[in-house]
Amino acid sequence: MADELLTTDEVAELLAMSPSWVYANKHRIGFVQFGSAVRFEQSAVERYAKSCRRGPQRKEDRKWDTQSRTGKIAAHGSSAARTTASVLSELFAQKEKQGSLR
Repeated sequence: MADELLTTDEVAELLAMSPSWVYANKHRIGFVQFGSAVRFEQSAVERYAKSCRRGPQRKEDRKWDTQSRTGKIAAHGSSAARTTASVLSELFAQKEKQGSLR
């Protein structure tokens, strides 16, 4: 094995998380188990950290959406649909014009 094996405490320090968080998320990170001892390959920890990285987003790429009762109303159906802020704004504008919102 060319990759260094790290303990839960070492991984916690590398990721700036608690050892209990590391242990609870070991399946997401990837681990090696020897009896009851859990160890992590350094490359797997680095790969996991890299996969969690998020870059800046352009304003137009940011979307607020939810699957909610409002989505059902917006879709005029019974199944939940994705609802964006612009759809909600349009709905409120229509209701306001109709005098429903006061």
